[in-house]
Order: sequence, then C-alpha cells, then structure tokens
Amino acid sequence: MRYLVRSGYILPLILFLYIPYAYADDYSIDSPQVDAGSTSLNANLNYSQDSHPNLDHYLSQVYGVQHGVNSGWSTELDGIFEKTSDTSDKLTNMRWENIIAPFKPGQYWVDVGLNLELEQSFEDGNPSNVETKFLFEKEINSFINTLNVSLSHDYGEGSTKGIEAGYSWRTKYHVNDELEPGFEYYPDYGKLLDLDKSRRQDNVVGPVLQGKLGSVSYDTGVLFGVSDEAHDVTYKLNLEYDF
Repeated sequence: MRYLVRSGYILPLILFLYIPYAYADDYSIDSPQVDAGSTSLNANLNYSQDSHPNLDHYLSQVYGVQHGVNSGWSTELDGIFEKTSDTSDKLTNMRWENIIAPFKPGQYWVDVGLNLELEQSFEDGNPSNVETKFLFEKEINSFINTLNVSLSHDYGEGSTKGIEAGYSWRTKYHVNDELEPGFEYYPDYGKLLDLDKSRRQDNVVGPVLQGKLGSVSYDTGVLFGVSDEAHDVTYKLNLEYDF
C-alpha cells in the first residue's frame, strides 16, 4: 500500500473501487504503457456510413488532453461530440480516463495494465457509465499483439441493469516507427448474464495503419460491420500531438 501511495496510483485505484465499471465512444485500443512526464493533445475522429438512413452519416469526435503523471499512471480528460444525419455537432459526453501500468514494458512475459474510465452524459435519456479495461500486450518478433477486455456499467437516467462485456484486439507489424500496418477487431457481447445473439452485437473488423511522424502519432483505418447492429463501414483517424 505504501508503494501505491508513493508512486501515485492511489487516486485511480480509488476510482476503481468506488465506481462499478464505462464504455469507449471511439475506436481505439490502449497499450499498458505510460510515458512519464509527457503531455499530449488527442483527436479521435470516426465517420460511419450505413444503409439505414437513421444510422448513416454518423460522426463522432473526441478531443482531449493527456498527461503522464509518472511511469505507471497517465490521466486524460476528453470531450465527446456527436453528429447524426439529422442533428448538428454537439457536446454529448465528458470522459475521465486513467491508465495504470505498474510494470515496466518487457518485465514479464506479457505487459499488463488497467484503464479506468468515468463518462458523464449531457443528453436527456442517455445514461452515464463507468468502465474498467484490462490491458494486455505481447510483442513476438516484429508483431505487436494488444488485447483490451472491458466491463462497463450504466448509471443515471436511461440506464439498464447489469454489466456489459466486450473486448478489442489489434495485431500490427512494426516496419519502423513511422509505419505499422495491422488489423483490429471490436466485438461487443452485451450484458454478462444475458448475452445478445450475434446479430444484435456491434461487431466491426478491418485494416489499420499506425505510426509516428515527428511529434504526431497517427492511427487510421477502415472498419467493416460484421453484425446487423454495426455500421456498414466506419473510417477512423486518431491523432496525438506530444509537446
């Protein structure tokens, strides 16, 4: 416990203990690594198209600032904007995110960490939520494999009972720091004790390209829906500027 207090993990651990569990609004996969002392500005953009008019032309924009408090904890504050085919851009959610990485990369067979999130909704009838992600990453030769396992729980107006589960997977090939091609898969299993049938899950998969050019890291790709609930296609662009 003294180690947790000294190293600055106690605040996000309190968040974990007193908040049940949130979900991600953008397609991004977290690595269990923290760059101590660094500060970055982030922009995650997703544009989705669908054959159903009410789902077509959906735009999600997440803008935030992240800071590496120490070698094992980074914290981030995001504003989430959404636009549908019949509404204009508006701020719908705020999110507080904390990544805990208690071990050095490569210290054990697999790198592990946690991402603890609290998301507050500003939309009438839409619930707020909390989420815990378990982060795993393993590098094999030049292939980097990352797994996020998530548990989330809604609260407030419009919330439903139960804990939702899901995971996301990425495998990429490290050509160099500027170029890392790969693929990502995002399945959503619904409530833990009442798992939805496959056709009702929001499952997407597709190729991605990542890298870092100077002070800017990029993560872009095209994700295709493989279930009825998912958008037919989503184009994503995530940018991070370090300063």
